[in-house]
Amino acid sequence: MKILYSWLKEFVDTRLSAAEIGDALTMAGVEVSSCRFLGEGFDNVVTAKILAQGPHPNADKLSLCRVTDGSREYPIVCGAKNMQQGDVVALARTGAKLPNGMEIKKAKIRGEVSEGMLCSEMELRLSEESAGIMILPPETELGKPLADAIGLSDWLLEVEITPNRGDCLSVLGVAREVAAITGEKVSVPEAPIRESDLPIGDFASVAVTDADLCPRYSARVISDVTIAPSPDWMQRRLSLCGVRPINNIVDITNYIFLELGQPMHAFDLDRLGGRKIDVKRSGIPRSYVTLDGAAREILPEMLLIWDGEGPVAVAGVMGGQNTEVLPSTRRVLFESAHFAPASIRWTSRRLGLSTESSYRFERGVDPGGTMYAADRAVSLLSRFASFAVARGVFDVGGGTDFSRSVPFRPARAGRILGRECTEEECADVLRRLEFPVRDEGQGRWSVTVPPHRFDIEREIDLVEEVARITGYDKIPTTYPESGAPEFSPDDRFVKITEDASEFLRSQGFTQAINFSFVPEKEWRQYAHMLGFDPSDAMRLTNPISDDTTMMRPHLLMGLLHNLASNLRRFVEDIRLFEAGKAFGKSFTEGHFEEPRLGFVLYGRRLPENWSGGPNALDFFDAKGVAESLLSFLGASPVHFVPTVAKPFLSRGKAAEILKDGECVGWLGAVRRELAAALEIPGAVFYGEIRIGAATRSRPPEAQYRAVPKFPPVIRDIACILSEQVPVGDILSMVSVLAEEIESATVFDIFTGEKIGQGQKSVAIRVKIQPLDRTLTDADVNSIHTKIVNLLENRFGGKIRTS
Repeated sequence: MKILYSWLKEFVDTRLSAAEIGDALTMAGVEVSSCRFLGEGFDNVVTAKILAQGPHPNADKLSLCRVTDGSREYPIVCGAKNMQQGDVVALARTGAKLPNGMEIKKAKIRGEVSEGMLCSEMELRLSEESAGIMILPPETELGKPLADAIGLSDWLLEVEITPNRGDCLSVLGVAREVAAITGEKVSVPEAPIRESDLPIGDFASVAVTDADLCPRYSARVISDVTIAPSPDWMQRRLSLCGVRPINNIVDITNYIFLELGQPMHAFDLDRLGGRKIDVKRSGIPRSYVTLDGAAREILPEMLLIWDGEGPVAVAGVMGGQNTEVLPSTRRVLFESAHFAPASIRWTSRRLGLSTESSYRFERGVDPGGTMYAADRAVSLLSRFASFAVARGVFDVGGGTDFSRSVPFRPARAGRILGRECTEEECADVLRRLEFPVRDEGQGRWSVTVPPHRFDIEREIDLVEEVARITGYDKIPTTYPESGAPEFSPDDRFVKITEDASEFLRSQGFTQAINFSFVPEKEWRQYAHMLGFDPSDAMRLTNPISDDTTMMRPHLLMGLLHNLASNLRRFVEDIRLFEAGKAFGKSFTEGHFEEPRLGFVLYGRRLPENWSGGPNALDFFDAKGVAESLLSFLGASPVHFVPTVAKPFLSRGKAAEILKDGECVGWLGAVRRELAAALEIPGAVFYGEIRIGAATRSRPPEAQYRAVPKFPPVIRDIACILSEQVPVGDILSMVSVLAEEIESATVFDIFTGEKIGQGQKSVAIRVKIQPLDRTLTDADVNSIHTKIVNLLENRFGGKIRTS
């Protein structure tokens, strides 16, 4: 909705500037998206008169003009043909920069000097199109800045109106808002009319058959009118507000809907069959041609305007070709009505036809203002057109009181807003809004809501008005009381998940966020590789789409899709993680959901650089991530056990993570067929941690350990073992053989013909650290012997001596 500041001040003589009005309205909930000075770009553009005009000697399509701004004369080369000697025009002098960005310079065009440019409305951005040079009234003062001459020393506000505030779709409506905010008064223009002696009943008749869809229908009739252009000031206002001027009759109806928010329609009275109007439903399906020339399929329940022979308009939406105003029109019936919003909304949607009229009627048009709008249209038209006004009016439903009463308690307003609202403050707000108040005692009021405020239906709506007008910024920040327990078991998991996420981000991972809803059809397609059992799925009763039909059983597929998306964008080295919930069913738990953290690795171990780093990631990189993360969360010690229970992981490159005998996660290489199905070409390594299970027991408290006073002893032991023996089991058992053993790590693994098929050579480095004495050779040999016996007897190993 575009509103001129000068037009607004005709209704409320506010002390606020245009920019201040924009800020005040926005803070009150009526957003002003822009506030633009219309004279911007009009510097050095003045009014001038054409003294002489002739053809260009070197160009058939150009003409030479000599113009004056009252102080000097200018030679101008012009391409337009609509002007003539004596016309007053808009002259952009040298140095002017027009609103369209054009900068005017002295130039020589086809051999002739041009010291400026004669401007069109389009070049000045006063209209979307123009037929030629802008011609001003002959009495216009010469040399006057164009912005002043045509009333463009003005501001244009663009107001974004929410669907519930149809009352603000007009200059009057916004003026009411400004007055309510500032405490100033709204001044509605008078509409004096001089009526003729001929009664309106001699010209036409009006009836409303379906009053439930048309509670009020007002009309005025004029005769002996001449169809002509509207005055420049009206055309300019309409154009600036986005409405194309047509003629004086159509323009006045458009002017009224901008000014008062009341859509009007003008019927050529001599083209109305039987010179009568009736408002009623269609009754039967029919086809009807509207003003835009389109044949509309009318349904039986749609409301139409009828004459004595058939439909002449789709009520509240668009008129028809059979009664439109033509250049030959001499008698006009002005319609100003209120139609039921729901009916207009339904008709507009079913016809696929949205107009300025339907847009306003759908949101509610003031039923108490229809007669004033008709009077204002006729009164304003009489200022620049000659005609006779029939005596009397048609006003069906004019005696109805459309206001309504809403109960209100000032004390409740204070409780809802969280601050004290005195009765005086509430009464002042309602007075500014022109809502009469009746005190019914015991802190209860009855508030009369005027008919233009369709959005006020309940007490809470009045509370909102108090908050809006007094200022949302005055509402203090408070926190609601809650009966919820101070601590929830989920709180701990949230903190742990946040800590884990921050740890992975610090390790170079990027966090992914996916929907918990997944497409069941995809999971069924890859069920044999995902380990998915449809009977265990948690399905949604009302999915929003085919891609969100069930809850995800684990996090793998979402991360694989993220990985594939990155690869399509030429990202080669990828580390992603996601913290979220997995869902499913089990025989013991029923439906369950639990917090998990999944991660994927793809590409090279280190970024490629001049010093190397081309090695690809492998299973042990994923294992290292899991170990580091679990250690950070205080979930150590854990044990990695080979597994074949996860079909989405490759055999021989998959492990479950055990803690106290419970599986708290898994990791491994993603099955090649699954990766290929998602167009992922290389090896992908995936891990998933059950956060709740891994951190169920709180980590032991940290204990101080003194710096050793005695030197450690390092022993390296190489042993040939079966490839099936998990090295992790060996390290776990070696570490607890003696209290002096501080650590046991693998520093080399070797396979090959010299070792034998199905065998591997594992080199273990054991650090023996005494705390209370220096170890003797006998002490060290004793520990060494225990390790050798463990490797040979428990794991079937053969100690290498060379």
